[in-house]
Amino acid sequence: MTLPITDSILRGELRPNILKQSLEPKALELLIRNARKVSQKSQLLELEYAINDVLSDLVNTKDIYAEDKKTRDAAIKTRKNKISKNDTHYKFPSYEIIIDNILTLPELSTPLLRFYNTIIDAEVLRTRQAILHMSRAVQDDTFVRSTLKALFRKIKFACLESQQWEEHQDVMSLIPIKLTHLYFTLLNTYGEVLQSYDTPEFEDDFMDFVYNWKGEYPSDDEEAKYIEQSKVRKEIGNSITDMPDSDKPQELPCEGKPNRPKDKADLFLEGVSAYNFLEMPKIKQLITPEKKTEKVHDLVMMMLENSGHACAMLEYLKFYDWIKKTQRIKFTKDDYDALCSKVVMGLENGSKAFHTVRMSLNSSNMNAEKYRAYAYMVQVDNEYVTLLNS
Repeated sequence: MTLPITDSILRGELRPNILKQSLEPKALELLIRNARKVSQKSQLLELEYAINDVLSDLVNTKDIYAEDKKTRDAAIKTRKNKISKNDTHYKFPSYEIIIDNILTLPELSTPLLRFYNTIIDAEVLRTRQAILHMSRAVQDDTFVRSTLKALFRKIKFACLESQQWEEHQDVMSLIPIKLTHLYFTLLNTYGEVLQSYDTPEFEDDFMDFVYNWKGEYPSDDEEAKYIEQSKVRKEIGNSITDMPDSDKPQELPCEGKPNRPKDKADLFLEGVSAYNFLEMPKIKQLITPEKKTEKVHDLVMMMLENSGHACAMLEYLKFYDWIKKTQRIKFTKDDYDALCSKVVMGLENGSKAFHTVRMSLNSSNMNAEKYRAYAYMVQVDNEYVTLLNS
């Protein structure tokens, strides 16, 4: 199991200075914009397809992912022909223990930094999914254990190497944080498989692992978060229960497929369905017989990256004016703030937190630089036009 995106950031074409030199400004802008769509994918095959599509010739992910798939397919075929599925020694996990958002990330203050954050997140998710698929396909604890130990060595090396960089420290500081979360997600999830009577061949202490690359221990608050998260078991969904059949041609899962797990865009659209969101003039223009509401989904997913972005897009779409015009009952700005606090920010009914975000549409407001809704107004216009013409 490799980390081609991380490797390329450290040594290849995805280094910030190389990326800026090799791409024209418009091409770089398009790359950054297209990367946002990667985070929408939750199934392994479609996630890999999206990564390959976005990174194109920059990183050789396609061949690497294809090799992993060959190994999985060979394992499935071997198991079908020779090995009983009722292997008493096989310990495929029924849940994941996901470690995330414990160590503090740098402020994502530029589009390029947000791009790196997104693409590393995609690699972390893809790695988790690939190992789950591999474990289910191979059904061999020894193989899974050796795969994980090799990956742990890669992660440890990448964390240390990223700290050696004097340039681009904002980008490089993302790597050890994200990979530490991945490391301990895998360690906790596959704890039973990794158990051995011998001394572990990898660091299994969160505090010491962080100290090894950072030179200091995590804070008490970070340690407490780790302890709390390491107790939470999250069931593994349908993405693993239906393994691809190696004897059948593989197809990319279709966009809009009925059994696609709901994501945050789906939940948003459900939350605003009572206000006929899909009937708004600008939204209606995005709906076509060929792609139906796919463009709408893409638009919502882009805007939900943060509350300031969402606020600007909803202002551009004139969502409040639409509700006020079409609703027969009185609908105030307070009602609007309560609605957006729920569907955009995920807060409980009655919260007015979105009011503070909405105030940042005015660049002179005291919270303008925190949420920067005003700064997104030109961007959301470009995003909408790009989707409309795609």
